Amino acid sequence: MKKNIRIFYILFGIIFINAVTYAQNNPAVLSLDEAISIALANNFDIQIAKNNQTIAEIENNKGNAGLLPTARATTGYTIGNTNIEQRLNTGTTIKRNGNISQNENIALTGQYFLFNGFRGVAAKRRLELQEERSMADVKNNINNTVYNVINAYINIKRFQQQYKATVEAMTLFEERIKLAENKLRVGTGNKSDLLQAQIDFNEQKNSLLSLESNIAQSKTTINNLLARNPATLFTVQDTINTVELPKIQEVIAGLDSLNPALVIAKYDKYILEQQNREINALRLPSVLLNAGTNLSNTSNTAGQMLRNFSYGPNAGVTLVIPIFQGGIIKQQLKVNSIQQKNQDIFYKQTLVNLETTITNAYINYDYALKQFDLEKENLKLVEENNIIAMERFKKASINTVELRQTQLNLVAAQTRMINAQFLMEQALNDVLLISGSLVR
Repeated sequence: MKKNIRIFYILFGIIFINAVTYAQNNPAVLSLDEAISIALANNFDIQIAKNNQTIAEIENNKGNAGLLPTARATTGYTIGNTNIEQRLNTGTTIKRNGNISQNENIALTGQYFLFNGFRGVAAKRRLELQEERSMADVKNNINNTVYNVINAYINIKRFQQQYKATVEAMTLFEERIKLAENKLRVGTGNKSDLLQAQIDFNEQKNSLLSLESNIAQSKTTINNLLARNPATLFTVQDTINTVELPKIQEVIAGLDSLNPALVIAKYDKYILEQQNREINALRLPSVLLNAGTNLSNTSNTAGQMLRNFSYGPNAGVTLVIPIFQGGIIKQQLKVNSIQQKNQDIFYKQTLVNLETTITNAYINYDYALKQFDLEKENLKLVEENNIIAMERFKKASINTVELRQTQLNLVAAQTRMINAQFLMEQALNDVLLISGSLVR
């Protein structure tokens, strides 16, 4: 029985180790859509923005704006031990030490502003704008998060493609080493050619190490955006579905209403305008309705009044007219006016910056597209030239320097084409971010 148990644990251990090794060597493929979905559900910045939106929704009510009446109940009990001496106009004198006095009081009071210079109306509108702004802030965080996920994703794809191209190029460098060794062995070559071939091969190995580091760091960036363990293993797809680039005139025309940053900037201006109305309302008279009921019972063991008991409702209207408040209102209005001017400047600055960025994005896209098409065609020529150069080198028609240059040209052409594709996808991502079209 013990032997069977031991065998079971050994087999289980072997299966577990094989499963872990397979998972490490064959990480799951993470599609771009899956990465975006996980980020939208787990990203910390989005969660915080949504919580802030919930706070704004809770705060947006008539009570916070001062549009609802307030009521409170109070009760108290007081006991005292006093010495009294009272002389009445009748000639009677009351003098007693250790007089015990007690007082019980219960009151219910309510207040309601019949008029407060429309401050409550302005405050309610400000709370509504703050809630709407929080919704725009959520969209802005979602837009930025998706943008960062896409950028990191296409960056990994670029590094993976460069890694694959470098591995393929290394086979050519390796073949060159073998040819140099053979030539050296038969006496038709020299050691310098062999050493140079080995140096070039090692340089490509160093490029692979650098690319492995770049891929690993880019993956931790995505894992961070997805709010998961930075060591989570995955690989990305080589292809990414992209949408057609919209016309630049349409994007610029829609910035004012679609770009989240501009939308938030406009809400900030509207909120300042409502705050200005709230401050101005402090200059106007206020009419306050007061109502309540009170029960009071006072008793003394000595004195002219041994007991006083009263109860009943009361109501009244209070008029408050502000006369002088130390210039505070005037100062607050001046500060608010400057804040509004700053917000106008900030909006214009943001708009100009976005127009500049969008223009550059289109320039980069057009340049990268042309470069990609050119390098794609050029790569075919370089690959064909490498095949010819290798055959000529075998026949000693060219020297090792010429062969080396054709191989370096191949690596450079592959890198330029891959980078051009990355810049094209990145420019498209920039356009979609600025137009607010990454997430509808």
